[in-house]
Amino acid sequence: MHRWSVERFRVDQGILEKLVDRFLAVELWEKPRGPLTDGERAELRRTIAGLRHPRAVEEICAIAATHPEAGIRRAVLEGVEPFLAAHPAARELTVWLLADDEDFVCFAAARVAGRNRIGEAYEDLEHITGPADAALFRSSKPVGIGAAVVGKAMADILGAADRAARLELERGHAVTGRLPRETRLDEFWDYDPPNLPKPVPDGMVLVPASEFVVGIGMEDVVHPLYDVDDAVPRRTRYLPDFLMDEYPVTNRQYDEWAAGPEAAEHLLCHPDEAPGKDHRRGLAGDARFAPDHPAVGVDWYDAYAYLAHHGKRLPTELEWEKAARGENGLRYPWGNAFDPDALRWFGSAFGRPESLEEWRETLCTFDDTTPEVTTVPVGSFPKNVSPYGVADMVGNCWEWTDTNHFTRDRMRPMISGRPRPEWATAEESAVVIRGGAWTSMAEELTAFFRGKDLFTDRHNEIGFRGVIR
Repeated sequence: MHRWSVERFRVDQGILEKLVDRFLAVELWEKPRGPLTDGERAELRRTIAGLRHPRAVEEICAIAATHPEAGIRRAVLEGVEPFLAAHPAARELTVWLLADDEDFVCFAAARVAGRNRIGEAYEDLEHITGPADAALFRSSKPVGIGAAVVGKAMADILGAADRAARLELERGHAVTGRLPRETRLDEFWDYDPPNLPKPVPDGMVLVPASEFVVGIGMEDVVHPLYDVDDAVPRRTRYLPDFLMDEYPVTNRQYDEWAAGPEAAEHLLCHPDEAPGKDHRRGLAGDARFAPDHPAVGVDWYDAYAYLAHHGKRLPTELEWEKAARGENGLRYPWGNAFDPDALRWFGSAFGRPESLEEWRETLCTFDDTTPEVTTVPVGSFPKNVSPYGVADMVGNCWEWTDTNHFTRDRMRPMISGRPRPEWATAEESAVVIRGGAWTSMAEELTAFFRGKDLFTDRHNEIGFRGVIR
């Protein structure tokens, strides 16, 4: 049972419900009762360690962060310590509890941060005691146990063996803003190659672990009018094994899910998704977007929810590019030369344009009947297959990824409760889309071109596919 599967989440949901009934319900602590016994703490830690689905780990951390009982906050922190290398939520809880009012909780968080070298905690700890050159060589304020525990945690995070080493490392951090690599969440924190489903599930393709070429050199810039500078430079990267859907999710597959109980239940939807969101496609009534065509007219939250309910996630930009270009960094999935007959693009929908102006003017003619054919069925172009066997990676529809266009980090939307003008134009809301669509010019259809869009928009040009890591 893969840890991202719905079945695994339901198992973990049952574990969480038992924990709430036995330890975590706030009502239990509104009545007079003693603190957790050593046996109860051990049971709580042991049970938490049995969680596997990342959403379950996130939920237990969220419960602990604001729980009124300090003993519960500390016990959960200790319970999620084994997850610190693979769960951002566990690291966030550790940092959060550094500001806890109860000494024994704050000290526990500092010790956990130190022995696990949680870089995200460093600046919070520094705010407590100040930099090393102020705190190491004279008594500092605050004084007492707290200052000593915090100072040791800072030294542990830096990997400093003595005062001189800590001072040197801290001065380097002050200049560069960087901590040792070991203090960061590992790049492959959510990959689990040994536990990928075997055999490879129907409709998915294994992209094996390897180094691969990503990006382009300046000599590859296709045209000064097309912004591809953000694909420069050409680099060699590495990814572990992962599985990717052979084709984009189709309208038939998506619509069946969106009309079903799982979509209405919102069991595994993104926690930042608007309450009660309707996942049904607005384009469902347009016959041009047929059942066997890619599912377009869905936003990033829709794609996230569908995939989560199927035990999958959106690919990162790097995963998408490797799957599309292979190890050697092809310009197109099939090779290095553009073939107008190998994909669905603007030229096949409207005819080849003579200029950017003609392209834009033609797109403005789109309405309920023009063009008569928009997207086409997935798998329509046998040549449009990558070296790994992943199909339709360019043309027909852009594809959502899980990468922010500006930071190149994973998407972390936080718009719930905020007015739209506050986030709609913010960099945090820009998602990388890849592959080009039925409306795209040839220059946008290379496998290295980086598009972007607002993650709440539902365009008839953007679809998606999933991965299992």
